[in-house]
Amino acid sequence: MTFRLKTASLALMLIPALAWSAVPEVSPQTEAAAAAIHADPVMQKMLAELTSPEAQEWRFVNQMEITRIASPSRSEMRRQAEITRRLTEEWGFEPGDIVTRLDGYLKGAGVQTVDGLPVYNVCVRIPGTYGARPDAVRYKGELPKVLLEGHIDTVNPADLPPAETPYEPVKLQPVSDPIVKTRAELAALPEELHFDKAGRLIKDEAFKKAYRRFDSYDDAKKQNAMRIYVPGYNDAMINTTAVLQAAVMMKKYGIKPVYDIWVCGTTGEEGKGNLCGMKQLYGYNQDVGKGNNALNFVANFGADSTKKGSGIVNYLGSYRFEIEYSEPASFKPGDKPRPSALMAMNRAIAAIADVRSPWDLDKKAERTTYTVGTARCETPEDGSRSSRCTLMVDMRSPTQGPLSAIRGQIEPQFRKALEAENAKYGLKEGDANSVSMRLVWFGDRPAYSRSNYNDVAMQAWWQSARTVGIDVIDKVNERAASLNDNVPAAVGVPTVNFNVGTNAGAGGGHAWYEWGIPGNGVDEGKRIYRMILMGLMAAGANTSDGKVIEPGVGPMGNRTTEEMFK
Repeated sequence: MTFRLKTASLALMLIPALAWSAVPEVSPQTEAAAAAIHADPVMQKMLAELTSPEAQEWRFVNQMEITRIASPSRSEMRRQAEITRRLTEEWGFEPGDIVTRLDGYLKGAGVQTVDGLPVYNVCVRIPGTYGARPDAVRYKGELPKVLLEGHIDTVNPADLPPAETPYEPVKLQPVSDPIVKTRAELAALPEELHFDKAGRLIKDEAFKKAYRRFDSYDDAKKQNAMRIYVPGYNDAMINTTAVLQAAVMMKKYGIKPVYDIWVCGTTGEEGKGNLCGMKQLYGYNQDVGKGNNALNFVANFGADSTKKGSGIVNYLGSYRFEIEYSEPASFKPGDKPRPSALMAMNRAIAAIADVRSPWDLDKKAERTTYTVGTARCETPEDGSRSSRCTLMVDMRSPTQGPLSAIRGQIEPQFRKALEAENAKYGLKEGDANSVSMRLVWFGDRPAYSRSNYNDVAMQAWWQSARTVGIDVIDKVNERAASLNDNVPAAVGVPTVNFNVGTNAGAGGGHAWYEWGIPGNGVDEGKRIYRMILMGLMAAGANTSDGKVIEPGVGPMGNRTTEEMFK
């Protein structure tokens, strides 16, 4: 049985800060760098291709072929393997360009496993020229590098399906019809995309119905678009496929940055993934809450947002605990009373409900929130009672201090509840018939609230919009969100997360009925180009006429510890 409960405060994915108030200051050097890189004829050819009908269709086809491969958090190995294969067999890269391995090992990383499990990132390197300089600066042998990334894991399905059925169906439905309400309704939809035995999308009548691009949802409805259902369509494979195309274009056009640029499909952004992909890349150890950035990243650009033109620059931190209370399974009605796993869990819930954060007491204080999201007990055998109950607790804050403080209030309640339940019967943990407790899982997303809106990532993000003429805004939305970028930001690496993939309509985020409708392909191509431009503004660029645009940031990446966590 499962109970969904909440305490006095509700944890939100997005918490408003001083929304829409900051305006970055762009230096003349940054503005000149953007203009010079953008004016390069090779860059202009790449922009023309990215916005072409052929490149637009490439994105859709690859998105559908890759997204249908089931890729739950911590089980992304199939999607990782397919992307790796395409990089080397179809997209023009050499095996030596791939810096990740299928077993999850990443050479030079300051963390190799997270929560004791492999990390199935897939990363390709666009080599820079900086290493040839006689005065090149390295961190423990690692040259400076810039990261462009999107995540490859999805919420649904929750578990990796058998090898013989690795694919999710891609169902189609007229947008005029109501969104499906049950899995049975989804399965019963008669139309779907078709794939051959090699996993290639067949361009038949179903494809022609599905692959139509629209400027808006109203436009899509007027023209009777098809709703395309497949988990991960929006979050985040529409973005990640676009990021992968950025790598393909840089390789095809021989783009030569100064610092290396890594383009990655990262893992573990969703659910219990615990941001494992970024924790490996940045050497972040959650036991100490610090990162060594052993690979020496100097800037980070992520594509995870789903709203057109959006940007996330502050990062909502969270701690998540999964606590299990258990008792011997031999209890039967009529037995002498003894401690109960269910009652121990209930005691914890009651105690947590009495905790008050500063925001509970004063709505002008920073909004630090917490929730008991799920309480679950195993179904007992006939004539007995549940012997194992699990509690999920989530606490969130835009900044690390209040987040750590609320954790300090809540975490002790788990053991106090256990001790109180056992003490009621004159027992302590370890005695016969006592209740015991264990930590099943701990999740850590470090908080980061920006104090500097003029770092290299912010300047590149702000100026690139104006240079390319896409998604120009007047002020920065300062709301905080929980994303992959939490990790590099907390480690001190300048980072921005923004939207690249373009939908005309979307829904069902994190659900089994996730759906989308292809959006404006020209704008999407411009957004990919903008991401490449941002990467080059940070990494520096060698233009086709022999000029060198110097990197927008120094060669030594930031870190919060020198300790290595191998």
